[in-house]
Amino acid sequence: MLLNSSTRSTHHALSQFLSSFFPARAKDVPFHYHIPRSPTYEPSTAYTIHVVLSITPTSGVYGTLNRYSLCFLHRPFGLDRRRVPQSAVVLSSHVGFDEVLTVGWNTALATRLGMSIPDCACVQGYKGDPERRIGIVGPVAGVSLPVIVQSIQQEFGGAGELFEYAGADTGVRVVAIMNAFHPDEIERVLRIARERGWLPGSGYAREVLYLTGQPRNYGLEAAKAAGLNVVCVGHRAAEEWGIRFLAAKLRENFPMLKVEEVYEEEEVIERPVRRLAAAPVGS
Repeated sequence: MLLNSSTRSTHHALSQFLSSFFPARAKDVPFHYHIPRSPTYEPSTAYTIHVVLSITPTSGVYGTLNRYSLCFLHRPFGLDRRRVPQSAVVLSSHVGFDEVLTVGWNTALATRLGMSIPDCACVQGYKGDPERRIGIVGPVAGVSLPVIVQSIQQEFGGAGELFEYAGADTGVRVVAIMNAFHPDEIERVLRIARERGWLPGSGYAREVLYLTGQPRNYGLEAAKAAGLNVVCVGHRAAEEWGIRFLAAKLRENFPMLKVEEVYEEEEVIERPVRRLAAAPVGS
């Protein structure tokens, strides 16, 4: 298989492009998660015409890879390196991907939902990491709840369960896209909206829409007590949004590439159980 110079790109160029989307986080996985062991491998002269993107390594991913492929995985932890072709490369971002391409500090998604990024506030600091951004909060032009819920569901391939705690006829003035759903985060969002003056009046929580991933009982209870509506798209749908976004950006910026997306459930590998020999009778 020959790679024509007009239809190929280097591993280095693609790595630089993909890494530009993710913040560097000390506790993240290595971005260059798997590289060829050959001492002659040089990213600036290694070419490819094929990129594969997936949340996790699956049979479909291994079956799609070839010796020239570059692969991106969000959760690479189960990667079987023996099944990766000898010259292929696997890139990864776990914490950074969650931060900016799911339901967190996702400025691309916020823009699509009608939020003006310069006017938005960042919710920052989580699990002992003061730099980690877990959400974006901002005003939107007065929009009805059904309209914005429909927009969310279109973004997430139909996913998006609405929990109505402020009424379906409530207008939405503020949207919070959050990668955490605890009572503390709900309070942080409402405090930001109040301090920014986006929601004057005593019933300000009614006009906030909280968009997050998994529905958590403690989060739902806090939202109900506060009286704000919540949309939960689920963990998987949020991750798939990020994969689709990266694939679209690659096609836009590298039209010569063949970009493939693999959406399969993570494979659970059963490990053999080590059984202890029975003790001798009378021991």
